[in-house]
Amino acid sequence: MADRLAKRGLPHPTHCPLCDQEDETVQHLLTTCVLAREFWSWILTPLGLQDWTPTRREKSFADWWRKATKRIPKEEKNGLNTMIILGSWILWKHRNACVFEGSHPCITRTLEEFRNEYHLWCLAGARGLCMLGLGHSVGQG
Repeated sequence: MADRLAKRGLPHPTHCPLCDQEDETVQHLLTTCVLAREFWSWILTPLGLQDWTPTRREKSFADWWRKATKRIPKEEKNGLNTMIILGSWILWKHRNACVFEGSHPCITRTLEEFRNEYHLWCLAGARGLCMLGLGHSVGQG
């Protein structure tokens, strides 16, 4: 990501803007960043899927996603896929707010953004996502 921004002469971080611990890559941002792993843990735990939280050893976001969807009943795959798309979108938006707006990384704000978007996506007709029942439980407690 940073290399693409550099080619275009745009501002870019040399390290992950969420953890400042590793080079910024899509893989790192979505799965191995400490903030991303905490985010996914908060999202997956209410579903009883905390064991599916990405680890630092994940090879790729796509592989992690594929493994996660293989472990659930067929009727829940649509909801889980939508949740992973939404979660990725929230992490990406949070990253962009840190890079382009000077925001500071904050798991609480990220989870709040997820809850807000979750409700909007449900209102827009994401039935599989709504069936997961995540709206109030994420980031609470």
